[in-house]
Parts: sequence; C-alpha cells; structure tokens
Amino acid sequence: MMVLFLGSCTSTDCRETNIEGQKADLTVERKESQLFKAGSVEEVTGFLNHHPTLRDHFFYASEYPDISVLSSRIFKVIQDEYIDTLYREAIEQFDASAQSFEDRLETALGNLNSQFPQIGVPKVQTIVSGLYNDLYISDSIIVVGIDYFVGDGATFRPNDIPAYILKRYNHDYVVPSIMKFFIQDIPQYGVENTLLSEMIDFGKIYYALGVLMPCVPDHQIIGFTADEMSEVKANQEVIWASLIENEALYETSEFIKTKFLGERPNVYEIGEKCPGRIGAWVGWEIVKAYVESTGISLRELLEITNHHQLFAESGYKPQNL
Repeated sequence: MMVLFLGSCTSTDCRETNIEGQKADLTVERKESQLFKAGSVEEVTGFLNHHPTLRDHFFYASEYPDISVLSSRIFKVIQDEYIDTLYREAIEQFDASAQSFEDRLETALGNLNSQFPQIGVPKVQTIVSGLYNDLYISDSIIVVGIDYFVGDGATFRPNDIPAYILKRYNHDYVVPSIMKFFIQDIPQYGVENTLLSEMIDFGKIYYALGVLMPCVPDHQIIGFTADEMSEVKANQEVIWASLIENEALYETSEFIKTKFLGERPNVYEIGEKCPGRIGAWVGWEIVKAYVESTGISLRELLEITNHHQLFAESGYKPQNL
C-alpha cells in the first residue's frame, strides 16, 4: 500500500482518450501542523486517538505495547533539533506541487469512477512523520508522508531503501502509485503461467493508468526516470531481440520471470543500462499495439484472459525511437 505526485504538462503532452469523467471532489487534509503543535506526550496521544487511521495503519500502533510508547517516540521525533529542516523542506516541496497533485488525483479518480462506479473517492491526508512511513492507501483513505517525497535535494532521505527504488521517492511519482493501488485488482489475469502472460498482466495495468491519467508521462506511470525511458525507447529492438533469442517469453520458471519483472537495479541479462521491471514495460507496449490494432475498449481489454492470443493479434513490432 504505497504511492506518488506529478508535474504539469501542456495539452499537447496528453494521450488521446475516450474517457470523459468528471473531476473527483477532493479535499486534502493537512495533518502535519496539528501533530507538530503537540506540546507533550499526552497531546500526541490525543492526536493519534482522534485520527485512528494514522494511529493504526500509518504509525502501526499495534506494534507497540501501549499507545503511550508510540506517543513518546513520536514526541521525541518532533522535538528533535533536526526535525525543523525535514519539516520545512517537506512543507515547501508539497506546497509547491500541491495544486498539481490535487489536479492530477482529481482527474484520475474521476476517470476511474466513470469507468468503475463501484470505486468511490477516498479521503486524502498528509503528514510529516520523521521518515517513519511513506504511504497508506485503502478504499476510504489515502495518507501521504510528504517528508518521504522531497526528492534528491532533501537534506534527509530514507536510508533503508535501495537507490534504484529511492529515485521514485519524489513528488512526480506519488499520484501514479496511488492510482496503481486502485486499478491493480481490476484486470483479469492471464490464464497462462508464462513470462509473456505476466508481462501483459502488468501491461494492462499500466495501459489503464495511462488512460486514467492522460497527461502523466509514461516514465512516471511505470516508475522509470526520464533518462531510463529514453534509453529503453532507443533500444527497444535490442530488448525484444534479447527476449526472443533467450527464449524467455514462454518461460514458466519463477526465477526467470523475476529477472524481467521483479525489482532490480538493472536487467543485466539484456544490458547494464536496462532498468529493472523491463518486462512490464514491454508488456505495456504489447497492450498498446493490441488496442491500436483492435480498437477495444478499456473495460473489454481488462476482461481478457488469453494473453497469448492477445499477443498474437497485437502485431507488436518494436522500433527504436
């Protein structure tokens, strides 16, 4: 249950889409100032008890023997001499991107609700936790730990996250991560137990995200950097040839599938600059080709379970850009 934000774009950057959903009515509740006004452990406890989702799911109260122990830890954090820098940078970064964050999330949630009315609009809260947690997402509430997403210029950054994942912890990636949570369980999975089928599983998710967020760049949707995306597009023929030559597409080995779909700094089997999860990107490209070839609707696409047939009908032929 984790997540992201985004930057502005002009209309010429947006994908064409047939979805015309109304923007969701969204209010972002800023909770960090309330927490940091606490002058005692007891006041922190009062804050937590007034916000049970933050208490139980963001700060994991059940992991502590008593709420007072958690409150003492949080109070110690907000009294730390270095917390002012973390707090200030988090507030400044979020304030600078808040309008973009709200606009993108309102558009994406509105589009999602127009296609899948059973999915409602959750409440959104922000918090500064001293890098305690990044995100909590459920059907009813989204909590963003904004101190996690200051970006490369932050004085303090999480030290327990690998560098190749940490690069996604900036404001541009928050909304795509949130939306992935809401869309990931909607598509039907492929019936085949192959790398190709699971590539298309991911491809359907990313295609749906692209439709729901037409003005968000591809690299932010999939979690690449802009440079990584440029490299991938410039070498997609090599990437595809490597998958074919290594007879990887119809592999059923979980070990092999993880090489191309799992979190890794690079897929060294293809090249030193090839980013991890490259198979998911190829799956996305296959799905794009299939939709372009067939004109199928988003809802129909997500119902498909024969992924080998989808691939055969896609006419996918990568060309370097």
